[in-house]
Amino acid sequence: MSTPPATTSAAAVPAAPPAAPGWDALLGAALLGTERRPADLAALPAPVAAALAGVRAATGRADAPTALLDAAALLTAYRRAGRAPLPGRAPLAAAPAAAERRVGAAAAARLGSLLAPLDPAARGGGAGGRADGLLRTWLHLAGEAGLVVPPARLPALLDLAARRPEVAAALAPVLGARGWWLAGHRADWSAALEPHRPAPERATGDQEPGEQTSGGPWEHGTAAERRAWLRALRRRDPGAARAALLALPWRSERAEDRAAFVEALADGLSAEDEELLERARADRGQDVRRRAERLLALLPGAAWAQQVRRAALAALALERRRLRRTLVVTLPDPADAALPAVSAGAAPAGVGPGAWALQHLVALTPPAAWEEALGESAERLAALPVDGGLGPDLHRAWARAALLHRDVRWARALLAAGAAAEHEGPLLALLPVADRVAAAVATARAGTGDARSADRVVVAVAACPLPWPPPLAEAVVGWLAAAPGPHAWVAHGLLERAGHALPATAATAGAVRAAADALPADSPWRPALTDVADTVAERHQMLEELR
Repeated sequence: MSTPPATTSAAAVPAAPPAAPGWDALLGAALLGTERRPADLAALPAPVAAALAGVRAATGRADAPTALLDAAALLTAYRRAGRAPLPGRAPLAAAPAAAERRVGAAAAARLGSLLAPLDPAARGGGAGGRADGLLRTWLHLAGEAGLVVPPARLPALLDLAARRPEVAAALAPVLGARGWWLAGHRADWSAALEPHRPAPERATGDQEPGEQTSGGPWEHGTAAERRAWLRALRRRDPGAARAALLALPWRSERAEDRAAFVEALADGLSAEDEELLERARADRGQDVRRRAERLLALLPGAAWAQQVRRAALAALALERRRLRRTLVVTLPDPADAALPAVSAGAAPAGVGPGAWALQHLVALTPPAAWEEALGESAERLAALPVDGGLGPDLHRAWARAALLHRDVRWARALLAAGAAAEHEGPLLALLPVADRVAAAVATARAGTGDARSADRVVVAVAACPLPWPPPLAEAVVGWLAAAPGPHAWVAHGLLERAGHALPATAATAGAVRAAADALPADSPWRPALTDVADTVAERHQMLEELR
């Protein structure tokens, strides 16, 4: 009599790849019944046979149907547990030994509590907000203390960095050798972290850049790996990086990769890059062309940069009109074949093609060229009237030029003249830290309740580094405590920033809490300031845990 199909049918046997050694013998016994065809357990792989013997010894079950099902289950697990390595493939390098100082138990527990609400798999997780800001603050504080994150938290942190660029920037300095090793094993982790890799850092097993341009990451790597390889090579050997790019089949590369390759030339830019940048300036991708133009503009000897400068200078003159010296603009004609080609795109609504062309030509011209051509200082030129209502266009272009050429003197002149409101924040960021802080303190102390004043305070303070020095902290707390009336909504971003920028001391937390307590009980500003005090107090606790 055969074994009933209910106990040994094929449907009752776990599925396994048909190529498994011994599987055909098990399948035949299951189909025909163990009494008609006993299972040939001798055909099982040695590890499976040994495991089956252990199961039978532990359970005391030796009947044929049970042995068949046990053998099928073990063989399935054996097949799914791994595979033989492919021929010619070297095993992964082992994780490097963790030589850096790790955070202590209390700080590690704090990190876990900050990560929990940011986990998208958790109920209500992944929202960010206060926990997101505190996490970045924790990472910054750990970096300042020379510590690295605990290895157990690396996967969660790398997942978060892949979703949030600001977290990636804060995480990179505290990854440690093991964290960088782990990030290199997943494309999304690597792509997020590589732009923030410290220059001295080298991934374990990295070859010297420039020694291998074939068969390595430059030819076979992911987009992130190729960009990282090129940036590392450019830092080490600009000429070798330039040669690698010149040898590329340029048109076959993706537009975003071509743009990234051009951007890499900013590191160690020299006159020798002109040929490559001219090739990129003729690219079919507008973003590629614009990046190449910005870099060419930084090479005063480049032929195209000189053409742009001559065209820009020809459009502006200094004349005396009605007893006043005035800047007079002659708009360039975009249809003029002699005008150097600039990748400007279509003019926005309300801006004529001539004014649009003028803005791009001036924005690429070194600001110091105007002082030489017009015989006036930057301060005087920024304050002069502009004929024809073209002042905003000219000042906007001068601000862009000051940012491109990092001209601190012109940035200061434009700010003093109030001539570049929409670029005020970036221009302030060009100034030395002491000047930025002084400007922000003066703006906060002079702030009024109107929206424009509140916006200027927010912009000026945002240009200052963290944490805020005591004079700025005092001025901002005073301004926030004044509750700027109907335009308080403008300051909500500053409120959130204050929690992470004020000095992380118990005294500062107390001062903010006192300012909140001094407000009327029904003031909506009171709980907002209390939240700032709580955040400052928590940062103070973080500092103590990281010491």
